[in-house]
Amino acid sequence: MSTLCNCATLSHIHVSADYGADPIWCAICHSNLDVTEFPISDTLDHDLFRWTNRYGEWLDLETNQVISGGEVLETKHNEEGVFLTKRLQTELPHYTFTFIPSEDTK
Repeated sequence: MSTLCNCATLSHIHVSADYGADPIWCAICHSNLDVTEFPISDTLDHDLFRWTNRYGEWLDLETNQVISGGEVLETKHNEEGVFLTKRLQTELPHYTFTFIPSEDTK
């Protein structure tokens, strides 16, 4: 059994930001994974942290409505997520990473 999630082995990881969670998830059991458990560079760790903390900046959290210009912010967030996913794949080639985009403004 994997020590990172409930699966026998961990091989496929989704990359998706959410409030108060690390941006990586087991693609099978959907457990949120602790980024610090993976041997990634400090730069990538920092960039993932900053990206995750900007999640939802396109929403007014009091009304749950998209703010003016929110579509552009979400698009930029998703583009950065694709880039970060490629960096994860490069640094951790024994896993398969798939980016799951935010679709709040759709």
